[in-house]
Amino acid sequence: MTRPATGADLPLVEEAERAYVRDVEPGQESAWTAALDRNRALWRANLGRTTVLEVGGAPAGFVMWTPDHGAALVVTVQVLPAFRRRGLGRRLLEECARQAAAAGCGEVRLGVHRDNPARALYEAAGFAPAGEDGAYLLYRRTAVPSAG
Repeated sequence: MTRPATGADLPLVEEAERAYVRDVEPGQESAWTAALDRNRALWRANLGRTTVLEVGGAPAGFVMWTPDHGAALVVTVQVLPAFRRRGLGRRLLEECARQAAAAGCGEVRLGVHRDNPARALYEAAGFAPAGEDGAYLLYRRTAVPSAG
């Protein structure tokens, strides 16, 4: 089941983001911590465009996006470790595409660290390479959700 995020979900977002930095970009943890107030402000500002996916009544993941020049820019998509490899990340990305299309966005964009194994998920979910930005690979896809 998916539901809109509430302020009570902000600790979940912060914990998942911190775990990501520790696991995938450990060299950036001190910079991430130094920018925590800015990140918290970003998460609060986009809470209305955040969807939480629950399994058995417990949060299993979430996706957050922000409008960006006619597109939806994925701020973060996370599936908690205990729930990975079940298709939930793809489900969250499809929900993001649905919301983006309903909001008038033509495409969904995201950046992923080149060491992040989630690249395979993005490619399987219809995202195509759109360039590079330092250590990040940029992807985009139409905001129209995939059939099935």
